[in-house]
Amino acid sequence: MSHSLPHILIAEREFLIALDAEYLIKAALPCRTTLVRPEQLTQWDTAALADIDLCLLDVPLDATQITPQIERLVEKGVPLLFTTVGDIHRDGVEGFEVIPVVMKPHDAETLVARVKARLRPRPQPPETDQN
Repeated sequence: MSHSLPHILIAEREFLIALDAEYLIKAALPCRTTLVRPEQLTQWDTAALADIDLCLLDVPLDATQITPQIERLVEKGVPLLFTTVGDIHRDGVEGFEVIPVVMKPHDAETLVARVKARLRPRPQPPETDQN
């Protein structure tokens, strides 16, 4: 696979929901994906996180459970998009209100639109002069 494709990290507690998100995203745009559980984010070092163009992160009802992971991703410059089932976070996660939230179950159009809007832009390969 080409590394010019965006790399999306899907951090979701429920495997089937992660697969659904991956399917919807990959059906709409060419990208690489990695599926992990949110608690596994602590295992990603700085170099690995530098390759991530977006992290789709599941937020539990008690968002304080993952606040350290959110802070670390923000510190490392990883663009985030939250997903949740809890109406409490519909308008944002306390302390991280600037990060958009997509409700589950995922609406394909909404999810893809928000993913595209949040993706870190990848540099385009230089065009070669054919003359």
